[in-house]
Amino acid sequence: MTFYTKNEHYDSVENLEKIPFISIVIPTTGNVKFIKGLVESVNKLDYPKEKYELILIGDSKTKLLEKYAQKAEEYGVKTILKFEPFAAGKKRNIGVELAQGEIIAFTDDDTILKEDWLKNAIKHLHENKKYIGVGGPNFTPREGLPFAKAVGRIFGSKFLFSFRYTIGHAKPKEIEHNPTCNYIIKKEVFDTVKFHDTLWPGEDAEFDIRLIKSGFKILYAPDVVVWHHRRSRPLPFLKQMFNYGKTRAQVTRMHPDSFDIRYFAFISAFTFLMALYILSYLKIELPFIGTLDMMVPIFLNLLYFSIISLAGILVGIQTRKIKQGIYAPLVLFIQHFGFSIGLLYGFMKKP
Repeated sequence: MTFYTKNEHYDSVENLEKIPFISIVIPTTGNVKFIKGLVESVNKLDYPKEKYELILIGDSKTKLLEKYAQKAEEYGVKTILKFEPFAAGKKRNIGVELAQGEIIAFTDDDTILKEDWLKNAIKHLHENKKYIGVGGPNFTPREGLPFAKAVGRIFGSKFLFSFRYTIGHAKPKEIEHNPTCNYIIKKEVFDTVKFHDTLWPGEDAEFDIRLIKSGFKILYAPDVVVWHHRRSRPLPFLKQMFNYGKTRAQVTRMHPDSFDIRYFAFISAFTFLMALYILSYLKIELPFIGTLDMMVPIFLNLLYFSIISLAGILVGIQTRKIKQGIYAPLVLFIQHFGFSIGLLYGFMKKP
């Protein structure tokens, strides 16, 4: 496989021939309003249009999807539109089968791609040949409702979460998992590993577990950037967190060696607190303690809400945005509660 380097240009046939062809594969429902911004960002990529294609795999025909597939063609981007009513993992597998590129670039239908997204990814794969794939941060767009921005700020807070969501938090490093909203990978890997056909969400995490077990390596690069829209209302965010917890349990069942104690901190605290409430309400005698006063779980609950409120204040100070600071404690609570309930449900549900 031949790659161009950052010192080469696109203005000669010789250099153009060295540039790898890339297939951008996107599974979609076909009804996501953000697809307009995605297609526009595909058009603006700093990469020769004759060297990449767009493959959209929708559930069924929608006017929105057909409109923007046509718009991509008008921009000069070769576009393949196919309809397959399957889970996202199987859609990606179908996209790979259709792909002409030696490199597959996965993203979601609610992202915006930075202009140098492909160029930087190819540069890293060229300079770090031991890696089969590369990904980078998925930041939150500046536009959007305050709740969505608060979700992004919580994900990106240096006090709380991952380098993956915040500018300036990381240098290139080897990682064990990269989400498919921003994942550029050599097509050859699919001779060995494919996405799970029915698992969703979490199919990207399960894919990477098998990929790592097969001896492949993944690189995180902070300059391979997309912007990813967050849930803009509490209820959809709760549903998302529940699904994340549920499939995390499923993935742990499928791969017991992937167990991570951090995921169970939420569920342990939640279960402990609920048990205290039940013991207090039923007035059950405990060894060495006796009957537990209801004030004990109430106090612990107040302590918990004080901690997440403090976290919200810190986020507000960090961002200097009052509304985001107000929403931040709610975002944290929904995340903890939704993920914990989903995790419990996932482990209790029969395989």
